[in-house]
Amino acid sequence: MIPLLKLKKDIQFNNNLYSILGTMKSISVLQFRMLEQKLKFAGPLEKSLGDFFNTIDLERVQHPFLGSSQGRVAVVAVTSDKGLLGGLNTRVVNGALGILKERGGILVVVGEQGKVYARHCKISFTGYPGIVDDARYPQAYELRDYLFQQLQEGHFEGIQVVYPRALSLVNYRIEAASLLPLTGLQSEGNKPADMSQFIFESSLVSILEYLAFLWVGQRLGDIFGMSRLAEMGARFTHLEEATQKIQELNQKLRLQYFKFRHEVIDQSMRELFAARALYAE
Repeated sequence: MIPLLKLKKDIQFNNNLYSILGTMKSISVLQFRMLEQKLKFAGPLEKSLGDFFNTIDLERVQHPFLGSSQGRVAVVAVTSDKGLLGGLNTRVVNGALGILKERGGILVVVGEQGKVYARHCKISFTGYPGIVDDARYPQAYELRDYLFQQLQEGHFEGIQVVYPRALSLVNYRIEAASLLPLTGLQSEGNKPADMSQFIFESSLVSILEYLAFLWVGQRLGDIFGMSRLAEMGARFTHLEEATQKIQELNQKLRLQYFKFRHEVIDQSMRELFAARALYAE
């Protein structure tokens, strides 16, 4: 009877766990949809930057923020504070380490799970707290200020961010976005305007640096939002896989339970008939 009771308790435990995971899945879907509706990205700022770069003659401006760079970089790995994401944080940090191995530079980790993994890999890094939905832009501006300070001190030449991007509730991919140098903002084949027609209160270099400062902060805030969206989708996917495994396990336990129960019933019936036959004799 002991194995039979244990199987019954295991089945009941799995049923309770299945119900809890189902509730957690519903919460993840609700959070995903709510955040998806709230997210607003840097469309107007990107358009303004594109208009500015299409207007000026970039060949007249010599600056590290322009062109391409193959030097050292600051790589920002955007991870989460919580688990149950099915290896998402590990993939993000591994992607960041791959860039550092190729180009060299410094590692910045956002989120507690990424910090834990970086320590496990014995990699030096600068850590920042995980993303808070209502404070993601102030968090992004704080990180931007640190990056520009390190940039001015000559610790690296470019900024790249590795983060998860949600394609849908059940699908995401790990992306590496290059924030500096500024590339791809000027339209191909564009003919700059005659610069003699404009009066600039500041130098083109100062304007460029200020726009880059704004751009990096806005892009980091957008990336933080996309990362949070991917986190919720990855959690739902991981929970869905866990519920399927519990279903499969419970099916096997039920088969074992009924098989063992039938064996106990058969044995009881045989003992009963044997006792009756003995009594009849």
